Amino acid sequence: SIEIEDGDTTKRIGVERIHVEQDAGKLMHDQHPTRSYVDLNRSGVALMEIVSRPDMRSPADAGAYLTKLRSILRYVGSCDGNMDQGSMRADVNVSVRRSGGDPAAPLGQRTEIKNLSSFKAVEDAIIAERDRQIAVLESGGVIEGETRGWSIGSTETRRLRGKEGEVDYRYMPDPD
Repeated sequence: SIEIEDGDTTKRIGVERIHVEQDAGKLMHDQHPTRSYVDLNRSGVALMEIVSRPDMRSPADAGAYLTKLRSILRYVGSCDGNMDQGSMRADVNVSVRRSGGDPAAPLGQRTEIKNLSSFKAVEDAIIAERDRQIAVLESGGVIEGETRGWSIGSTETRRLRGKEGEVDYRYMPDPD
């Protein structure tokens, strides 16, 4: 786990798993008003994915977690953590539940926001998505499992694709 400061207390954020995969390239949607571009320059480059437990309860928790994680990765020499240069990215999952309810109650349906490139973008996207989900639920709607995107300077997330169920990554444990 990774410890972060939450006011006067220390909070532990669990790490679910760490695995290595290969970069598949990236789509760039902000380079042209009507076209998307494909960048395959990093295809095949090893990526380390660190998946945390759902122990964060605020945008500030997520920012503190990523700041601490980046410090650790820099200290061990794993990466420089320069988010603006693509050395580190964040995908966040957001779900809400009724305020004042049972803290042990299950979280609601989550949505994922992909490829956030700064601590501020992480916090802003979480706030926007939290507010969107609350508005949907308060109007009687249902939150759909989906992947959403975020653009710097935006005030709302946008739907990229739906998710029909839990993703089965079919992890193969290293026998060593």
